[in-house]
Amino acid sequence: MKICNILFLFGFVLLPATWALAEVPIGLWEAKPDNRGVVVHVRTKPCGSAICGRIERAKDLRGYDTPSTDLGRRMLLNMRAEADGSYAGQLWEPIANKMLSARMRVHGNRMELSACDGADCADAVWNRLR
Repeated sequence: MKICNILFLFGFVLLPATWALAEVPIGLWEAKPDNRGVVVHVRTKPCGSAICGRIERAKDLRGYDTPSTDLGRRMLLNMRAEADGSYAGQLWEPIANKMLSARMRVHGNRMELSACDGADCADAVWNRLR
């Protein structure tokens, strides 16, 4: 087989199939309730070469919309794809109003997040709504 045919096979057939298998964090995600009982919905989408997410909705534990000054605020910033399939960037933590180093990984309709402030880290799982 000629080298051109091998490159064509890899570049146009096998490589896109590999990309299709990657879990992409684009969509609408529901976070777990915070210590005030507020649940936020975060819409993630591309922002340049990274992924960003804005708070689109806030609800109380009963599922009713609740007023929030956080609506429209970016919660995930500059989440860039890593070689291992995860994304690394920053997460804004509303309660403490601070930016944390974050890593996320998508498994189907679940997103596992880990956010760290120095040596203190916390894990959370968000569920995909759409």
